[in-house]
Amino acid sequence: MQMRIDSIMGRSHFTILLAALLFLGCGGGPGVPERAAFASGWSVEETPHFRVYEPPDSPRVGYLKDFGASCESVYEQLVRLLNVETEQKIQVYRFITSQDCVAATGQPAGFVDRYTIYTRIGAPMGGAIALAACTSIDPDARPATILRDGLRLAFDSQSNNIHQETSILRGEGRWIPLADLMTGAAGKDEEVYNAESASFVAYLIQRHGIDRFKMAWKSTLEAGPSFEKIYSGTLQEIEDDWIAHLEREAKRS
Repeated sequence: MQMRIDSIMGRSHFTILLAALLFLGCGGGPGVPERAAFASGWSVEETPHFRVYEPPDSPRVGYLKDFGASCESVYEQLVRLLNVETEQKIQVYRFITSQDCVAATGQPAGFVDRYTIYTRIGAPMGGAIALAACTSIDPDARPATILRDGLRLAFDSQSNNIHQETSILRGEGRWIPLADLMTGAAGKDEEVYNAESASFVAYLIQRHGIDRFKMAWKSTLEAGPSFEKIYSGTLQEIEDDWIAHLEREAKRS
């Protein structure tokens, strides 16, 4: 389970509580069955905030309790970082392969639907748990794609400094303007999109705090106008400040 809180929050600008962190819901909500039909006969692990299901032929079924404990550890630290508390347990369905997940659910492995996570054994879990936990910010919210992608990528990143990674790509002349990130006109450079999205969400939380991030998450406006309103500037001004921030953070060891 790979996640880097220091990559998201930087190493010197967050509160004592956040600085103490080392790394970075379930029961049926509306339309979510208590136990999905495909999971009949599966092993289940109950924890305070999770209900984890795994098929009986899984090679990791003997480690289900350890996996549940790891999810709780991530959740505890996530609550401190984002100040969220899930109103329901987070259901996690673990499949042996991605193909198994698609066949059973019609969704790709890694899909997060409110408090339900469909994943495969061995996949990173930090980002998926972050998305599921953020359901409690507003269960009906449809956050901008850049926020969902950026949050997930930041929590799943294996980089010790996502700003540094983004800065290197920018130095190579590989950069997607913020307006293009917002509209989806980002081209096909997936490496740059992933790095920039994670860096941008980290910047929003580091520089402007979690309360504004939650406002953006819940905004019903289009991404561009909502960011300009919430962060008090044009997209170009926000991008300029983000670049300055990532260049400063990129130099931190």
